[in-house]
Amino acid sequence: MALANRINVVGTDELARIHEATVQVLETTGVEFKSDEALALFKQNGAEVDGHRVKIPRSLLEKSLESAPSSISLWGRDKETVVTLGEGQTRTHVEPSNGCVFTHDMERGRRASTMADLIDFFKLAHQSPVCTISGAIPVEPNDVPPEERPLRIFFETLKHTTKPLKRNVQPAREIEEMFAMYEVAVGKGFLADHPSVYASVNPLSPLAFDTEPIETIMTYARYNQPVTVLSCALAGISAPMSLLGAAVLQNAEILSGLVLSQMVTPGAGVIYAPATAVPNMMTAQYVTGSPESHLINIVNLQMALDLYHLPTRTMAGLNDAKVPDAQAGFETMQNLMQCMLGGAHVINECLGVLDSIMTNSFEKFIMDEEMISRVLRFMEGVGGIHTDLSAELIGTIGPQGSFLMHPTTMKNCRTAWRPTVSDWNNHEKWEKQGGEDALVRANRLYKERLDACPESTLEPELERDLAAFVAKRLG
Repeated sequence: MALANRINVVGTDELARIHEATVQVLETTGVEFKSDEALALFKQNGAEVDGHRVKIPRSLLEKSLESAPSSISLWGRDKETVVTLGEGQTRTHVEPSNGCVFTHDMERGRRASTMADLIDFFKLAHQSPVCTISGAIPVEPNDVPPEERPLRIFFETLKHTTKPLKRNVQPAREIEEMFAMYEVAVGKGFLADHPSVYASVNPLSPLAFDTEPIETIMTYARYNQPVTVLSCALAGISAPMSLLGAAVLQNAEILSGLVLSQMVTPGAGVIYAPATAVPNMMTAQYVTGSPESHLINIVNLQMALDLYHLPTRTMAGLNDAKVPDAQAGFETMQNLMQCMLGGAHVINECLGVLDSIMTNSFEKFIMDEEMISRVLRFMEGVGGIHTDLSAELIGTIGPQGSFLMHPTTMKNCRTAWRPTVSDWNNHEKWEKQGGEDALVRANRLYKERLDACPESTLEPELERDLAAFVAKRLG
């Protein structure tokens, strides 16, 4: 996606310096991989392996970058929806929030999440006009035993959306079960030629990959499904305090995951995902609302877009507010503007998230949709009817005239952007209509959407087959 108004925070020379520093880190310091299979693969491909430490030579890195695709097509379960990530993409894609422990709404406040809450977030995402990718785990269902969650969550995912899917790190066995479930729903063999599900994989900063992230990268590559390597280091704790130093470490982590993927299957899709943060250095606590965090991540987005030509993704709607208040609004909009204008092809943690990714809010989900739509409209720039200079029209109307009833106004006025939660009426009309604030309107709108959602997007026979698959696997 080429944006005329894209934010750049460093120049071309600085990008080259960051790349060379990254090569130095990979060649001389190396990255730890806690997997004998991955270590053997690195050794076969010319890397120096000492214990779990792998030193990746420039030649292997360059070969891997050459084979990684600049564009990925993600298919929906309906076999008609296709989402393009990377070169050729026309708008920023949005996925649901992920990993929250608590659910929040204005009536019940903050509470431990349940499967019913998770299903409601799936329904909102499926109906959302801005959410183009579904899945993830918007809230953890605390009423389901941990050992049953992977299969039960994926069953509900398939039941409540047909959009392309995002998933999390899992052991190879669970991933293979999930792909088998997906092909129950779409037909055996579909995944081999149709990337439809991608997983987000986190390095163990600094410079290490644990067993399950490695299994995820390798299994997805074997099944021709993409991964997004998401580095989430903390500057001053698990990365250097220097913003560019943090960018170098983050770049090394992401690229080392990319190399592993390309060794398994050259051409496998990899999404470059910077998400490093500057923490609260008074407490060493992870925070998400610092404007400095995305200075790091925009540098890395520049690396991916301008040097490596890779699809990109980052966490964009983060905030540290505990409820959907003014802090939630200004931190979310700050982060959305920085990440979307920084060139992220996909944004996540941007529909409902609160409290440093601990809580997901139904009302904020609706408010976040409007904030995202505002930035999307800004990113569209000036085109179409708006390029008409209208000199003749201005001459026709003349001084102190009105354009309000002119045919060009009447023809095009309905194309202007409109809010969904914000109120543009004057005070008197707002008061007459009930005087609702944005939170109350969002509460009403999310409930209306849930009431209108179908109970399942699966055909009854397919739903029975999937339920039987889950019951058999769970014993």
